[in-house]
Amino acid sequence: MKKVKQKEYDFRNKLYLSVFVGVCKSEKLLDKYLEQYLTLLELDCIGSSFGIDFHINYYDDEYYKAIVNAQMSNDIDEIFADAAIFDLDLLKQDYPNHLDKSYNTVIIIGRMKYEGEVQEIQNDEFGYFKFLGTYPEQLPNKIEDTSKMHQYAVNKLADWGYSISITSENREDSKDYFKWKAEKGGKTFTASDPLRLLGIVTIVREYGDAWDRAEIHSTLSILPISQENC
Repeated sequence: MKKVKQKEYDFRNKLYLSVFVGVCKSEKLLDKYLEQYLTLLELDCIGSSFGIDFHINYYDDEYYKAIVNAQMSNDIDEIFADAAIFDLDLLKQDYPNHLDKSYNTVIIIGRMKYEGEVQEIQNDEFGYFKFLGTYPEQLPNKIEDTSKMHQYAVNKLADWGYSISITSENREDSKDYFKWKAEKGGKTFTASDPLRLLGIVTIVREYGDAWDRAEIHSTLSILPISQENC
């Protein structure tokens, strides 16, 4: 792949994704088209053939989806059947009468709002590709406790002015036990992980030092389970 110096373009945006379609012979060929080479990026060059074609300096490999369908189609539901990671109704608003022609390839680059001048490209080696538009990334309706949240919890505690520390203790079962500590204004809070630590601090901030004497409603919501799920 030829070396092309990066340009003053930065399309990164954590709230949007960019959608492309195309015609490509195989998924293996498409993967090669999208593959980014670290050695080129380190030289301040564009890292992939796709990036060179559309003047995109860099994209996060963790947040893109690329598919080559078995059949060509101009129907949005058919083309994006295995790539519906955003609201297709938004795409249909821009293309209400199907796409202009049949395609078999979908490229969705997450956390990027492409605003480049190149709208379509015919690459002799990889195929034909066209930019369709940028759309908001769908945010989750269900939020669960994950390790990714730990850094956010620590960051919020630091924002509130707490000094954070962590110690390792060895329990009787010979497993390491980590204790997280937040300190501020002569008060010390401890917990087994940053999320629990943030929760404890938040309760005290909300209800005061006598949090366990505050009058609160005892609320429990249980949804009925249908007999079919039993």
